[in-house]
Amino acid sequence: MQISYPTPYVSAEQAAPDATHAEPTSDRSDIRKLAEFFALVMLSIGANYYVPSFIGDIFFLGTLVAYFRSKDEAFWLAFFLTMSDGFFGFFGLYKTNISVLPGLPEAEVGQIYIWLTLVKAASRPLNHRIFYSGFLTILLIYTIFLLVQGYVIGVDMEINVQFRLIKWLAPLFLLYSIPRLFTDIRQYRDLFLYLFLVAFFSLAAQVFTIATSQSPPQYVGVANKAWFAIKVSKEKTYRGLYNEAILLISYFGALFFLAFKPGKYLPVWLCFAVVMANFASVFLSATRGWVLSFSLSLALAMLFVLQLSPRRLVTIAILGGIFLFGAQSLPIIGVQIQNAVKRLLTLEKLAEGDTTAGGTLIRLNTRGPAVMKKWAESPLTGWGFSNEFMDANDFHVGNQNILLHSGIIGYALMHLFFLYFGVTLFFRSLNQTRGSPYTHPLRLFPLFFLAWFMLHSSSQQFFSYYQYVTIGIIQAVFFSMAALMYHLSEEHK
Repeated sequence: MQISYPTPYVSAEQAAPDATHAEPTSDRSDIRKLAEFFALVMLSIGANYYVPSFIGDIFFLGTLVAYFRSKDEAFWLAFFLTMSDGFFGFFGLYKTNISVLPGLPEAEVGQIYIWLTLVKAASRPLNHRIFYSGFLTILLIYTIFLLVQGYVIGVDMEINVQFRLIKWLAPLFLLYSIPRLFTDIRQYRDLFLYLFLVAFFSLAAQVFTIATSQSPPQYVGVANKAWFAIKVSKEKTYRGLYNEAILLISYFGALFFLAFKPGKYLPVWLCFAVVMANFASVFLSATRGWVLSFSLSLALAMLFVLQLSPRRLVTIAILGGIFLFGAQSLPIIGVQIQNAVKRLLTLEKLAEGDTTAGGTLIRLNTRGPAVMKKWAESPLTGWGFSNEFMDANDFHVGNQNILLHSGIIGYALMHLFFLYFGVTLFFRSLNQTRGSPYTHPLRLFPLFFLAWFMLHSSSQQFFSYYQYVTIGIIQAVFFSMAALMYHLSEEHK
């Protein structure tokens, strides 16, 4: 089976002397790219759900071969991230697998993609300095220590457990490969163009599920009922959220291109539309941590990064009004909005001292203490990659889980890295010359990270000494973009 793939990406050095000043691609070219991306996703739905598994295996092996031969890194990163994170309710974590070798567990397509990026990156020298590379080396050494510690304490030697360790560690190495494969801003621009499309379909999936009480895959008969696909009423609140990783990174990407030469790489209206669509998706999920995180990042960006003219503020107000009017035209969506507001208001009880927020929050009085009790048995270095950690870990409490896994030492090293990352970028933004295009995007990174870390602390774990495919990819994109901006801003010091 032959798989077609896009025209190879032309490097910035070949295309223009200065990649940051190269002309963006035309609207017609963008439409062609999106059409190719959408067509491949549709073919993938067919291969994953509607044909015999061996045909699906051949198809996805073909996409991996096509990626390895291609130079269009943005197209394929967006594609494999979508396979791991989902599209309109289809795909998702552990749902796009292939049988590589008989007798071995199935492998996620996204995992194989990660290994291929390492092979490709090995032959490409880094063309700019990663300002946090020293810290990464320290964190890598400590990760190796945690792995050895896990074997010393005790870890099952069954093949599925050993493969789990490999799957957990592999996404971390994207911090090595992505900076070597994504070397100019136009590649990130193309990446976000594809991810914006997926984000709009995420909102559509939210509305569809609330309106029909079924996920799209369930509606067409290729999946069982999702736990969150309930009949919404005044007593029952929908709590689902599609494409968490893509929503998060595309939200950042929209804010980034509003801060970095607005309108030059991506249309301003498109970036605003993505911000509003992603915020709407999160709000409709009635998930307090996500709503607070997205609200904080937007507020910080508007106050300290984005220079919004009165005209743009009016545009935002109009788009917001259109969304609210459209939402109220569907009565069931109106009920969900009321339920979401009611759930957000339970945070008042938390502020008043009720640690359960009216019985709706068990992280503080149940999950957190259980993890901390186990951590107290090995406080300095935690439990590493051992059975003890695997049995006791709880991704709902991010900071406590870091302590459980890596102890006080690992917790301190990771948070020192976060501090160094944010402070370094903030001071680089202050040292830019007047009129530098990098001042505001440099400032956006630490501000957005604050909101992301709040989400990690209040909703679910994002940062750790291991990772899943989806979060590993978006973290590599985020930190690699920051390194590129830091490097390019050198000329404006």
